[in-house]
Amino acid sequence: MISDMERKLAKQVIELHDGKSFALLQEMSAPSLREESDGTITEHAYISSCESIQHELGELSEVEFIDCLRRAGSQLTLWKAKYSASEDEVFWAVGVDAATHKVKDVLVNW
Repeated sequence: MISDMERKLAKQVIELHDGKSFALLQEMSAPSLREESDGTITEHAYISSCESIQHELGELSEVEFIDCLRRAGSQLTLWKAKYSASEDEVFWAVGVDAATHKVKDVLVNW
């Protein structure tokens, strides 16, 4: 199970994919290691991703916790979300570092 703090953090990450919250998401995120820098999202990529979500799916209307996968030093929280312009459920996975409570990974699939 995840703590209330981890649940709130992961849900907030999903909600902040509005195209206006890059700086806040950076504050919530763990710094990337040098060898992982290829996976670091830029502000341009963040805005582009948010625009795609909004264009194809509409506005976020519902977020529901599914489960949590425990990993060495972190947890991967799994969520399903609904959007105003689609009947499809959208999968979100948000990884949280166990020691720092910072976001390590974000994956969205629709």
